[in-house]
Amino acid sequence: MEADFLGAVRALVRDSVGEGSHPVVVYSSAFPFMREMRQSNPAAVETLLDTLLEAVGTRTLLMPAFTGGFREGMVDLDSEPSTTGLLSEAFRHRPGVRRTRSAFFSFSVAGPDADEVLALAPNDAWGEGSVYEWMERRDACFLMFGTHPTHCSYLHRFEWLARDVVNYRFDKPFVGAAMQSGVRSALAETLYARRLDPPVVNDFTVLLPHLYQAGMRHTVLNGVSVAAYRAQAILHRIYPSLRQDPLLVVQNRQDYEVKP
Repeated sequence: MEADFLGAVRALVRDSVGEGSHPVVVYSSAFPFMREMRQSNPAAVETLLDTLLEAVGTRTLLMPAFTGGFREGMVDLDSEPSTTGLLSEAFRHRPGVRRTRSAFFSFSVAGPDADEVLALAPNDAWGEGSVYEWMERRDACFLMFGTHPTHCSYLHRFEWLARDVVNYRFDKPFVGAAMQSGVRSALAETLYARRLDPPVVNDFTVLLPHLYQAGMRHTVLNGVSVAAYRAQAILHRIYPSLRQDPLLVVQNRQDYEVKP
C-alpha cells in the first residue's frame, strides 16, 4: 500500500512541475504524507524525500532552510537546523546540497544552477540580486508539497515590489556575522518587516482565486494537498492586483487604511 501511494505521489509531482529545465522550489510538510504512509520515523522522511527527488529529476531544486536569525550577532549556517519542516532539514543534509547565505531566509540548493544561486549577495532579502528575484527571473516552479497553496514565501516579494504603495511594512536592517563552510565573515541583511503598532495580520489565503487564474495546478491525493504554479504567471496576475489594492493581503486593513 505504501509503495502504491508513493508511486502516485511521484507521478503527481512529475505532472505538477511539468517538463523543462526550470528550477523547482519546494515548500513542504511531511506529516500529511507520513499519515498516509502510516509511519512517523526518520526513515519514512528519507523515503519520502527520495520520492520527491526522483520526481524532480536533474533540474535545480531549492527548499527553504529558514532560521531564527542572528543569535548574539551570529548565525551558524553550517549547523543551524531548518525551521521549515522535516523534509527541508533532511534535504539540507544530503550530499551535494549547499545553503544560501542569509541569516533569516536561507535556502538549501542542489543541481546545475547551484553555483549561480550561491553567488547571490543581495542587500535586501526580497530585492535586487536576491534568491527571490532569481526565482522570478528563471520562472521557477513553486511546489506546495503537503502544505497550503499559499504557504510560499515568494508571495512576499510582491509586497516588496509594491513598496511605494504598501504602508504596513518597513525596511529593517540587521548586521552580524555568519559561519559558512567553516569560515566566519560579516553579514548585513535588510528585511521587509511588518509593522507592530498596530500589529499587521496578513492573510494570503485571499490569493487563492488569483493563483487558480494564474494556472495553478492543485490536487488532493488521499487527503494530501499538492499544488504547483510558476513565478512569472503569478507575478503578472497578483502584482497588479496588489498595486491596485495595497492592503489586499491584510486582514486588519482598517488599521492601515488611509483616512480621507
